[in-house]
Amino acid sequence: MKLCPRGGLIASVVLATLAPLAGGDWPWWRGPKRDGCSTDQGLLTEWPAGGPPLAWRATGCGVGYSSVSVVGDRLFTMGDGPDGSHVLAFEVRGGRLAWRSGLVGKRGGDPAGTRSTPSVDGGCVYALGQYGDLVCLSAATGREFWRQSLTRDFGGRYHD
Repeated sequence: MKLCPRGGLIASVVLATLAPLAGGDWPWWRGPKRDGCSTDQGLLTEWPAGGPPLAWRATGCGVGYSSVSVVGDRLFTMGDGPDGSHVLAFEVRGGRLAWRSGLVGKRGGDPAGTRSTPSVDGGCVYALGQYGDLVCLSAATGREFWRQSLTRDFGGRYHD
């Protein structure tokens, strides 16, 4: 992912990354074993000149530093929009936006934008906003099951 000059987040998915998705899920930051290693077979050892072909691109995700999680046919990420932080779910094949969550928390920070990668387990997506708002969402629909504030509910502190 990269921040585009206009401040939006562009998630680019290339065909080379789709091959591993068929063999296994990447349900949280750094993968299933949290070591950044894929156990999938048949991956490219070298990219062709000019790189692999672009499969799809998503724009309008917002600003942030969130990575992506992939489970089944969905790719999950986070971004800061004009009204605050959201979780977004895209279809792996084709990149159509499946759902966008309600607000996870306020936008901003220093630097501005989301910082965590959603984690997926048991049909739920867990996401933490940059100000300590933790939500549990339905992976299928984005419906919120519960919410906690690490600052308000547990006395945590935020340092900018």
